[in-house]
Amino acid sequence: MTARHRSGLLTFMVGGAALVGATPGSAQDAHYWTLQYGPRSSLLGGAVIGSVDDVSATFYNPGAVSLASDLAFAVSTDVFEYSVVSLEDGGGNGVDLGTAKTGLRPSFVAGTITRSLFGGEGILAYSALTRSRGTQDLAGAVFLTADEIPPEAGLDDAVGSVDFTGRFNDFWGGLSYSHGLGEHFGLGVTWYGAVRSQNRQQQSIAQFVDTDGSGRTEIDNASGKYTDIRTLFKFGASFRAGSISGGATLTTPSIHISGNGELRVNQSAIGADTTALLAGIQTDLPAEYRSPLSIGGGLAWRVGPARVHGSVEWFDKVDRYVVIQGDSLYAQEPEGEGFVLDAVHEQTAVTNWGVGLEYAISKAFTGYLSYFTDNSTLDEDLERTGLSILPIDIQTLTVGTDFVLRSARLTLGIGYGWGSEIDRGLTDLLKREDEDFEATYVYRSVKLLFGFEIGVG
Repeated sequence: MTARHRSGLLTFMVGGAALVGATPGSAQDAHYWTLQYGPRSSLLGGAVIGSVDDVSATFYNPGAVSLASDLAFAVSTDVFEYSVVSLEDGGGNGVDLGTAKTGLRPSFVAGTITRSLFGGEGILAYSALTRSRGTQDLAGAVFLTADEIPPEAGLDDAVGSVDFTGRFNDFWGGLSYSHGLGEHFGLGVTWYGAVRSQNRQQQSIAQFVDTDGSGRTEIDNASGKYTDIRTLFKFGASFRAGSISGGATLTTPSIHISGNGELRVNQSAIGADTTALLAGIQTDLPAEYRSPLSIGGGLAWRVGPARVHGSVEWFDKVDRYVVIQGDSLYAQEPEGEGFVLDAVHEQTAVTNWGVGLEYAISKAFTGYLSYFTDNSTLDEDLERTGLSILPIDIQTLTVGTDFVLRSARLTLGIGYGWGSEIDRGLTDLLKREDEDFEATYVYRSVKLLFGFEIGVG
């Protein structure tokens, strides 16, 4: 008896499975712009592909490193984040499912190694960043009677519980080389090594009483984890011309180096006329994680004490592929029933954009305001694959300031993210008499930003 053959139709379990199969606590697994890097670039929402002027250019545009006026050692973090992901009416009318999360999240460290390569026109720098990171937790229970269960289910009562936990982290470390072509043009490349790790565990229990008085219990425990090592390159070009600056970037798809995974499953169904059992553990499995090709561009315009920034970046789709490849597993009961144990992934193409305003309040203080989009790589045409991606297009507004104290610059800010998306498939499944019923994913996030640069000036 596998999850693909379960006969029980428990509304909560349907909603719970949809949520745990699609929701990271921080929503980064389906989003590319959730995290921003560098103290000032974070306050500008990452809209700095054509205007980055500090060491965060190692990520945003390696070509701008050779033109940057400030290459001080930099550290930036999301000091504190509180985020909420919920599926409103995910268990039926009035039954919301969801999870809330708080945490500390370091995100970026960068600096220069040498500024005098090839006659002083070349700069070598380093950076280390958390490309995505998150925790996922969901737990709930529900009790349903006959008048709350679709008639076609043939049930008088149903009781269910679901528990899900997951962790994921994608760490990138890189070396950047940037070469200036005169005072106004720069070219560069950052070579990254990346380590991706993820684990997830789901347990669901459902108990049913049929209309004929018989009962049955269904249990589904599944877990998986993997670590993948890969590499990729980011190329950049940048120019400065008076009050105008611009740039373009290309990030290659990742190149797989090695990976290892593990899958576990324990599924059973016991009832008056049903006995099924499938259990197995598979270790040392091949594993691979892929990140896409992306192309970005940006412009900035300085007007007096103000500077307006804008950027756009397109990310290619990731075709369906196997992340963890398991072997065929055969049920203990009924004997011989086959089941392929694996984990798959796919993501659609998306385009993100952002705008930012920088205003010099005084010689020491600068204010920042930004807005950016972070569209989900999951759409209705993609199967939810159990690798925890969230179908919400997120918008974020950030405000903050930085100020100079001797040779250090401190950055402080606050960001608010929001988004919602109707789950059409779940809505159609749960909709009965109420034509206005909608199961809706809702995302809210508040984060405090802090950064500092040492060696300013």
